[in-house]
Amino acid sequence: MSHWDVIILGAGASGLMCSATAGYQDKSVLVIDHAPKAAAKIRISGGGKCNFSNMDVMPKHYICQNPHFVKSALSRYPSFAFVDLVERHGLAFETRELGKLFCLEKAS
Repeated sequence: MSHWDVIILGAGASGLMCSATAGYQDKSVLVIDHAPKAAAKIRISGGGKCNFSNMDVMPKHYICQNPHFVKSALSRYPSFAFVDLVERHGLAFETRELGKLFCLEKAS
């Protein structure tokens, strides 16, 4: 039987980000998902062109009963921090209309 420091249920955007963060901290990670491939919804976002983020991420663009939560969450991990992560890993992307970020490679 294997031992895992972290077990994550769900291989979507949040689950994969959590697994990467745990991995950077030298934790052994197991990600479990019901889908045959990880990141299925990310790959199909933007009409199958992998719209993975947006440069115009601001609290005013979110509808929430607790707007302070949105401000707090976005201030802890701003969009440019994710863009830096993507660039460090050598993933090619482009910025399109309204600040949308798309992968340049086919989302497969």
